[in-house]
Formats: sequence, structure tokens, C-alpha cells
Amino acid sequence: MKLRKSSSRCSESSSRTADSIQDRGCAMTSARRRYAQMKSLLEVPILNEKFWSKVPTVSADAIMLDLEDSTTPSNKELARDRIVEALGAPEYFGGRHVIVRVNNLSTPWGRDDLSALAAADGDFLISYPKVETAEEIGEVRSVMESSGELRGLHVMIETARAVLELDSIASQDGVAGLHFGYVDYAADVGSRPFNDEGDDLYAPSTHYVRAKIAIAAAAYGLFCTGGTLIPEYQDHEKVQRFVRSWVDLGYTACIAVSPKHLPIINETLTPSAEQQARAREICDAYEESVRKGDPAAVLAGRVITLPDYRVASLVLVRAGHDLVASV
Repeated sequence: MKLRKSSSRCSESSSRTADSIQDRGCAMTSARRRYAQMKSLLEVPILNEKFWSKVPTVSADAIMLDLEDSTTPSNKELARDRIVEALGAPEYFGGRHVIVRVNNLSTPWGRDDLSALAAADGDFLISYPKVETAEEIGEVRSVMESSGELRGLHVMIETARAVLELDSIASQDGVAGLHFGYVDYAADVGSRPFNDEGDDLYAPSTHYVRAKIAIAAAAYGLFCTGGTLIPEYQDHEKVQRFVRSWVDLGYTACIAVSPKHLPIINETLTPSAEQQARAREICDAYEESVRKGDPAAVLAGRVITLPDYRVASLVLVRAGHDLVASV
């Protein structure tokens, strides 16, 4: 396998990577492929000039513009107008992915948010909070379609009902990613959110849901985000352990509560040099066997099959490599 280090997220590069993996039988759908290199997201309140001015220089793979929690009711319309205007100047985001979190349809602002964004310029996703049913996803898409362009959805699982309906939600057309909103979920259920050490979630009340969301995302080919908000969020060693816990469960990205968490996320979610080298060896060995007409390879005494190859290919894509077909 020949490898090139990716220098941008341009569509041509993404297309080569996606086609290369697909040609090798990878089952990832387009959303999981397209956002494979998106590790870190930073939520930015557009009306806060201090934070907004730093967007061009932050080390985030994606910028999340927020119309929900960080925007007061009196500022909802102003923030919406500013976001629509900003989306028309994509160069400000420096080639990063852009995600806009709207208000839920049950609020006075949700429908207008969706309508305005459907008519807006730019390439971006819509993050939809507190979803509860697949039918709600259908209504979200209907509002967008009647107002302009359908946008991909980053769906936030934040209620008990959403967990029960997760399979039908994740399988809906237009869903590109899932997020576990663990603080809102705990508030909805009345459960305990964090452990005593303040460096992770309280496992008895959250582990099932946390794992289920990761499994649903993998099953339907979606990217999957956790977060960095913990009580001890200023303790970066604890933040690193928390981010690692998302990776170990299969989450593909994290939303940073602070710009200081971005380097932690990027380092933790980027495969190590050792992991990349091992992935290269697996891909090279498997491709050589395929060229010889063999269904599997043997590397250091271990059998390498197509599932091993798929995992290794994804490691390389997440590390920022373009895979160039050599078979």
C-alpha cells in the first residue's frame, strides 16, 4: 500500500480516500468515511466576539456554531442572522467542517432555525438537540426541504425516550452523526452524571447508553461524538483520561468545552506512530495476498483477513493519510 499524508480536506482528497477504502470492501458509509479525520469540535457562541475572533486560529477540526444553550432567548434571532451571514464566508473557517446546533422543534425558535439554515449558503451539518423519535427527524427534514436544501444531521441523544428509540433514529435518512449529551440525559432520567473523582461519567447510570450510542453509530456508518465537560475540567490529566474513555468505546470525535482541550483531543484520537506502522504492515500484507489470489495473509504468525484490513485502513485514514490503490 502506498500512502500519502493528507494536507487538506478538499473534496478531491476525500473522494480518493473514500473510493480507495470502498474498493477494498469497507462497509463504512459515506458519513463515517467523510468525517473519519474529524477528531475535535469546538463549540463557539457567535455573539461572543472574544471566542468568535479566535475561530481562524484554533486547532479544531470542526467549528460548532450554537443557537441553543449558549444563546439567550432575547438573542436567538440575532445569533441566527449572524450565523447565516458567517456561513456565506466559508474562508473564515479555514477549511474546517462546520456544524450549526439549532433549537429543538418544540421551542419557539426551532422551525425558524431550520428554515433559515436550509436557505443558507455553505457546506455544513445541522446538529439537532434533544431528539426523541424517528418521526421527529422526518419533521426536521420536511421543514428543511420546504425551505431550501436538506442538510446532514448530527443528532444529539439526550433523553430517555431517545435511547429507547435509538435504532430507528440512527437509521433515518439524512443522519450523519450521533452525540451523547450526557448532562441533559442525566437531568432527564434523574440519574447521577459523574463519578466521585470527577474524571469520568458515573458508570452504573451511563455506561449502557454510552456504549449503545457508539454501537448504533458503527452499525449505521455514522460519526459519533462525546464531550470533555467534567467537574474537574481544568485538570488536563483527568480530561485526557476522559477523552480516552470515549475512544475506547468507539467514539470518533469529541466536542471541547474549552479551547485548551483541543490539543488533548487531537493527540488522544490520532493513532500513534506505532499504530500507524502496524496498520501499514497489515494493509501491505493483505494486499500482497490478494494479488496472489489468497483470501488471507499471515503476518508475524497471525492470520490477516478482510476485517483486519478494514480496521487498519480506517486507522490510516484517521491519521490523515490518503490510501492510494496498488492492486
